[in-house]
This record gives sequence, C-alpha cells and structure tokens, in this order.
Amino acid sequence: MEAKSEARDLWVDQVSQVMKDLEWTEEYFTSGGGGEPCRLLITAKSGSILDKDNLMATLQVVQDVKAMVADNGKTWDDVCLRVGSGCFLSGLPRYFGSTVNQSLSQDDILNSINAQTFPDGGDAFPDDSMGGMVRNNGRIVGAKAVRVDWVLRAEQDWEDAWAQALINKFVESSMLKQSYDLVEVFVQVPSSGDDELNRTVRADIPLFALAFVLMSVFCALFLGKPWSSTQSRRLLGCMEFFLVLMGIVAGFGVAMLLGKPFTVLTQILPFILVGIGIDDAFVIAGAFDATDTSLSIPVRVENAMQRVGVSITLTKVTSLVSFLLGATCAFPSVQWFCMFASTSVFFIWLLHCSAFCAMLALDAKRASRDPPGLDPFACISARASCMPGPGDRDATKSPLAQILVSMVRVLVRTPALGLVTVILFLAVAGISIWQASSGLGTDFNIIDLTPDSSYLRDFYVQERLHFGGLSTGGLALPTSYVIMDQNFSSVEVQRMLEEVGAEMLALSNVNSERGLRSWHTIFSHWAWTNRGSLPSLPLDAFEPAPGGLNRSSCAAGLPTGVTACVSHFVTGPHFELALLDFLNDGMSSGFRDDVVWRDQAVKAVRLRATHVDTVNSRQQVAVLEEAEALTAKWQPRAAGSFMSAQAYIFFDQYRIIVEQMTTSIGLCLLAVTVISALVLAHPLSVLIVFVVLALVFTDLMGNIVLWGLDLNSISMINLIMAVGLVVDYSMHMAHNFSLQSSTLSRARRAELAMEEIGPAIFLGVSTTFLAIVPLAFSSSQAFRVFFKMFFGIVVAGGLHGLVFLPVCLAVMGPSVTQAAADPRISNLEDGKEGNEATEPDSSAPKVLESKPQEQ
Repeated sequence: MEAKSEARDLWVDQVSQVMKDLEWTEEYFTSGGGGEPCRLLITAKSGSILDKDNLMATLQVVQDVKAMVADNGKTWDDVCLRVGSGCFLSGLPRYFGSTVNQSLSQDDILNSINAQTFPDGGDAFPDDSMGGMVRNNGRIVGAKAVRVDWVLRAEQDWEDAWAQALINKFVESSMLKQSYDLVEVFVQVPSSGDDELNRTVRADIPLFALAFVLMSVFCALFLGKPWSSTQSRRLLGCMEFFLVLMGIVAGFGVAMLLGKPFTVLTQILPFILVGIGIDDAFVIAGAFDATDTSLSIPVRVENAMQRVGVSITLTKVTSLVSFLLGATCAFPSVQWFCMFASTSVFFIWLLHCSAFCAMLALDAKRASRDPPGLDPFACISARASCMPGPGDRDATKSPLAQILVSMVRVLVRTPALGLVTVILFLAVAGISIWQASSGLGTDFNIIDLTPDSSYLRDFYVQERLHFGGLSTGGLALPTSYVIMDQNFSSVEVQRMLEEVGAEMLALSNVNSERGLRSWHTIFSHWAWTNRGSLPSLPLDAFEPAPGGLNRSSCAAGLPTGVTACVSHFVTGPHFELALLDFLNDGMSSGFRDDVVWRDQAVKAVRLRATHVDTVNSRQQVAVLEEAEALTAKWQPRAAGSFMSAQAYIFFDQYRIIVEQMTTSIGLCLLAVTVISALVLAHPLSVLIVFVVLALVFTDLMGNIVLWGLDLNSISMINLIMAVGLVVDYSMHMAHNFSLQSSTLSRARRAELAMEEIGPAIFLGVSTTFLAIVPLAFSSSQAFRVFFKMFFGIVVAGGLHGLVFLPVCLAVMGPSVTQAAADPRISNLEDGKEGNEATEPDSSAPKVLESKPQEQ
C-alpha cells in the first residue's frame, strides 16, 4: 500500500509541459532555503496592528517563537535559513532589523513601515507583510493583520520537529489557543494541509460507520418481505452487505498490487460502491421471486439469472469500461480513483453472479422447508404463529410495484400527457445547459480540504479576509524565466538576457512595481564599476554592448538609484571568473541560486519577477497563457528556454479541466452506446438510453452550478461515477422492456417492465441515497461536495430511469423487440387488468404464465 497526499501529486497533470519545466527548475535551481515557510498571521483584537502596544505584542510573539525548543532540542537558530551571520526572518520584523528599540514612538513605527527598503538593504513591499492596510495620502497609517514567515533550511532533517513545535505552541486539539491579551495568532506550516485532510477522514469515521449500518439494515429489511418471520431475507441482506464489502476489499487489493496509490478520496469509494453493488442483489432477488415456485430452487436461480444476468453483466461491464476510460484522465487523483473503482466493480459483479446466488438458494431452502426456518435464525423452525400468511408467498402483490405501474399508466394514458412529461425533462436539461454555460467555474478552493473546525481553516479565512486571497494561490507569486545551454559569455546572449527580462517585466500579469530581479544587470554594473581592479576584470575583457548606452530595454533590471545602463559587457574566458567573484561577494550572494554551474561553466540562468495578484481561475489561466506566449516567442533564439512558477501546474489544471471532463464523459457515453448496442440490439432502444444518459449528465452540470460548486477534480470524479449509477437505473429498464412479448403494445410492455424491474431499481436508488446521506454531515466541504453531487445523481438518475425512460419506451419505444420473452418467468400480470384494446393478444400474459417447456 502506497499513499499519496501532496497536492501536486493528486490534482495536476504529471506529464504536462509546465510540470516538466517545474521539475527541471527544481532539479537544477536548488535553493538553500525550505520551500514553503512556516507562517504566522497576527491580528489585533482592537485597533490597528501597527499601534505601538499591538506592535510590541506582535514582536513579543516573535521573540517567544525564537525561544521555543522543539522535542529534539533544536531552536530557531538551529533550523533557520542563514543569510550572512544571522537568521533570515521575513515579514513584519524585517522592517525593524535584528533588534527592536522598545522606546520606539508611533511615528518611528510608521516611518519604518513606510520605508522603501529594509534595514538589510532589500526592497520592501508592504503587501507581502501587511493586510487590510489604511493609507493617508499614500502613507501607511494602519493595518488589520501582519505576516511573519519563518524560512527553514531545506538540507536539515530538523525542520519537521520545529514546525510541529510551532503548531503545539498555538494549537490545542486542532483548534487555536489564543494566549495573548492584545493580539490573536494564526499559524500554518508546510505539513498543515496534509495533516488536516487526514484528520478530516478520521473525524468522519463515525459517519461512515453510520452509513454502513443504514445500508445493511435497509438491505436486510427490503430484500425480502420485511414483516414476515419466514419469507423475509434479513440474514441474506446482512450477508449481501458484507459480500459487497468483500468485493471492494478484493478490488482495492488488486489496485494496490498494480501499484496504484491510495488517496484520501479513495476512502469515500466504498460507500458509493456499496450503493452500486446492492442494486444487483435487489434485481436478482426480484427475478427469483418472479419464477414459478413449483420448480426446484436451483432451476429457479438459473431462470432468474437467465432473465436478469445479461442486464446485470451489461451494467457492470459498462461501469467497468467507463471507469477504465476515466482512468485515462490527466489528473492522478481521478486516475487512481477510477482504477480502484473498476477493479472493485469487477469483483462485486463476480460475487453476485456466484456467491450471492448460492446464498439466495440457501435462504430459499430455509424459507421453503416445512415448517420454514425463522429469519435470521435459520436452524429454528417456525411455530404456527410465525407461519407465512396467505399472501406471504405471493410475489405478485408488491405495493411498490403497483404504485410504480400506476404512475406509468397515468403518464402514458394519453399521447399528450406522455409528450408533456418528455418536454418537462427536456426543459430541465435546457435550464441546466443555460446554468452551466453562464455560471460554471473551474476553481479549486484549498479551504474545502480542511475540516470545518480547524486551525488551518481559521488561518485561510483570516488570510483571505485581510490579504484578499491565499498566499498559496495567486498572491505575490514569484516567477522566473530560465535560459540554458547558451554561450553566456557572448555579447549577443547577454543582450538577449536584457531583452527577455524587459519583455518579461512588460507582461500585463507581471508586477512592474516589484521590478525585475536580474543577476546579469547587477553583475554587469558591478563588473563595469570594478573594471581593472580585479584579476578577473582586466580592461580587455570588456566588449561594447550592442546598441550602446541608448539601447532599448536595458533598464529593466537596474537597481534602486541607478538610472544609466552600462556600455560594455564582460566577455570571453574572463566571464566565468568574474561571475564567480561577483557571486562570492557578500552583497551579491542572493543571486547564487540564479546561476547553475556544470563543469566550471554556466549551464543555465534565470531572471526573476513577481506576478500581479490573482484571485480566481480565469485570471490565473491568463497568467499561464501569457507566460507560455513569451516562452514560444523566444524559442527560435533560446531553444529550450521557458517561463516557470510553482503555481503554474495548478493554473494548468484550471485550463484543461473542461477539456478533460468533456473527453472523459464523451468516452464513457460512447462506451455505453457501443455496449448497449450489443445487448439491446434495436437502434431505437440504444438511442433512447443514450439520450437518457446525456440528459442526466446535462442535469448534473446544472446541479454543480445550483449547489454553488466548481468543476474540478472532485466534481469530475463524481461525474464519472455517475455512469455506473445511471447505467444501473436505465439499462435494466430498457433491457427488461425488450424481453416483454412483442404482441403487446408499447404502453403495456412498459407497465410490465416497470412491474418486474421497477421495484429493484427504486430500492437500488434508495440504498445509494442512504449511502451518501451521512456525507451531508461531514466536517469537510470536500466530502459534502460528494453528497451534493450524488444527491443530484440519485435524483436525476432515478427520475430518468423510473419516469422518463418508461414514458419514452411507452410512447416511442421499438414496436418489435429483438429478444423474446422468457416464458419461465411468471411475475407478470394475468392480462385481465387495463384496457383490452391496447393489448392485441390478450392471451400473451397467459403464455408468460405457462409451465416451463423443453428448449
């Protein structure tokens, strides 16, 4: 068993170009700092966080964290990223340097906050450190919240213990504990997302247990006659539930054997599969009850499977193929979910065609003894008071079947009423199309993966409230342009670096106020300033820059206070030597990670910038596409170069999710059409089933908008899972319709099909609904999304399978069936009810009631 929980392993295309670019960048441009920092977000209980008392309380929080000791004995000084001789601490404390004067006045505080640079010389951008800022004539005079980022060294194994100590300091029982009088502290560490997602599953275990209990009780009650002491199937119903679980265990084991990782979403799969699997039990039991009771039990089981085995196999093959096609999706979470589902569906089908039939025969033997055995105590014979009544053994008197048949009769009584029913369903589909076209979003809200009561959710809420978005998404997103395998010592390539940097900074989605961080521009100024004073910078090492001082785009990366470009570049064999001296200079050490060396030569370089803030998927897709356009433009001159950022892989998900959904669902519908054509045979039946499936998926797209959800990996999984359920609801009905006598009218055959298979479909819909009801009370929005989606699947699929499809078959179904009715099934009506004028051959039902004949 291998488990995967990191976001980049689950939700993004692993073979996309942006992923390849990111992996290349991470391989070559290694950084001495950790990836995502530990972060504190501090707000004032009253007033501005920049008020002196509140600010001093904030700085006291910082000092308390610095003094904190982890379980392994390490402190902040042991695990921090060091810059020079001290620890690098980003955020509000950086405005005040390494020491803070307690006698600072309010004016001193505001002067420090409004400085353009930090005391260490770095450029200061208030949006990175302060949220909810209040300005007076452009000057910051107040703020609602501040950030403090604790950057850890990546090469150490101690950071996890220190991060956990940080959580323990501010969190108790997964909730924040506020111990400061003037400020409130919110915390996030790199492992918070995975930890809280796993805690969500653990917290919902009682709900999952409740779902299992509800489904097993329902199955035990309604698989047979619920109120009879002998003709019920309570023990069989309980065993059927565990039979489905065994199939799921087998399927999960095979998927793991094939190397498919286990994810948190896979844990929801058993509840869905139980709903799908139990449907088959109701179908088989209903067909068994419809057989001639004078036959032996093995023959009755055989006849029942001859009657419904094809439709059961058809639905499961369709589900299996649909899941396998869903596994071709680009997103690993969908791939793995579908693989676990497909292997489980196979074993569930196999066990129902074998073990369930055996258990059904044993239970029938118990019920047919004289006297019959009690249920569930099969070895105890029933007393006279518990003996079956006159109607207990009569399978034709099902109140549910009578209700469903009456519904069909009413809806198809006149052509106009049937047409109105069809138009009503089409109207709902039209409204759904309109909703989806105007309001379907593709965002993926990371808050949805956290429990309702969680320190991490509180952190996200505060960050979104005060900073306008999440720092893990599109706020102050760093990006870089990578160029490799060039002769960087030539003036032509160095001029190209200037041009690339200028065009990068000119992009509409790049923050020009934050400027371009170009090692080359700073290096060129350093070299020209120190020409002739260092062995690596002789005067003959310089060549004039193309275009001279008046060349365009050379000023993009100029440092603060510098307005003129250099007129010469370092070239030839002195370039690498001078660059090494520059990077080893203490003031230039921040550029070391921007140059990759291989065999004492420059392998690759990067130029860095910062994107403008983005808060939704449309803006973020625009960011990615603009970056890709710049990459494509420079390919002829800098082959293999690219613009990359860590968040691009998630932006790519937003861009391709609609295409992936359309492709996956289209392939599933195609598979359903092909497979149903092999069994239903008649083109009109196949067309009607296809229309039913298409309408259900259309309604589900509208359901996404109706619930205020987005189209993402989670909702896409639900859409693919809908195939298995909707096929169950519709294919059984269409196949059973084709088994009815061709001498009867369409309306009559629809009634008989509803009487025979309708109750099993209704009970299957009910078990699926019971399976998802507990998810409505989950502590995580991600699991509640499953409830909302499956609620739509159950309602839309059930109504189309039990109302729309029978009406369509009754109004416009094939007039000549391709499969002859099996005369050994005797659950159909005696032909004396209904309008005789609609039944050309009134003796047909009697043929269906005849004794079995030799074939």
